[in-house]
Order: sequence, then structure tokens, then C-alpha cells
Amino acid sequence: MKKTLLASLSLTLMLSTTAGVALAEEANPVPVAKDLTLASSINSHEQEPNNSFEQANGYFIGDAVIGTLGQEVGGMWEAYDVYTFHAFESNNVHFTIEGDRYSDKWLQISIYDSNGKYIKRSKDGRYFLDINVEKGKEYYLVVQPDGPGGFQPGDNYFDYRVSSEIVN
Repeated sequence: MKKTLLASLSLTLMLSTTAGVALAEEANPVPVAKDLTLASSINSHEQEPNNSFEQANGYFIGDAVIGTLGQEVGGMWEAYDVYTFHAFESNNVHFTIEGDRYSDKWLQISIYDSNGKYIKRSKDGRYFLDINVEKGKEYYLVVQPDGPGGFQPGDNYFDYRVSSEIVN
């Protein structure tokens, strides 16, 4: 008898709470943004090796990746990182890079097509790169130092984060 009464009270409480929430939502609807642009929501870490087009890590537009340059990995000096991404729709994409900056070197982002042909790079120490991608095409994103003499063993060590978003 106690169990039946307790179950009945629990059910009544649950139903009254649910009904109250439903009535409150009808009285005060929550506005929904129609043109919402989401910032990068997923942070992944690069997987070594990713120092060539053949070894490129996968990347999705709208996500972010965290990487490192300037260290020895597997007996090789890491001077740049390569990522590949696919354009599922034709869009303008805004890439942003954040991280360590030194007086003599910074990082740049370069974009190449699926054949390895250079398309565009960030210039003059900018933190961003805007590019129009075509639906169905594959691209490469390369992160490398931008400064005199390229990148040599013993140079600065860079931690960075690259993110992207679709802009209209």
C-alpha cells in the first residue's frame, strides 16, 4: 500500500511539474536566432606526423585544431603542419590563428588545392585568412612560421590554435 501511494504521489508531482513547464513556455516563448553563426565548438589536437600533404590530418570547417611547431618529432624537425578539409558547400570561410608570437617570427596560414597548388596565405602577421571554397573540392591548410629565414632547428617553439567559421 505504501509503495502504491508513493508511486502515485511521484507520478502526480512529475505530471504537474511537466504541465507547469509547458504552460510557462507557451506564455513566454524563447526567441530563436535565425541567422546564427556558430564559433568553433570542437578542439582537436594534431596527430603526428602531419608534415606533408600525404600525412595531412583531417579538419572540418567550423572546428578548431591545436598544434605545435618547433620541436623534434620522430627524429624530424617540425617546421610546418598540414591539414586537409573538404568543402561540402560553396562558402566564404574565415580562418583564425592564435598562439605564441615572437619579435622575429609569427605563424602564417596557407591554403592549397587538392593538387598541391598554392591558392592564398595570410600576410603581414595577420591572425586570419578569408577564402572562398567550392562545393565538393578538397583543400590543404598549412601552418608554418612567417619570418626571416623560415624555420630552423633551435628556433622558437610555437603552440597554436587554428579555427574556422563560415561567413556570409
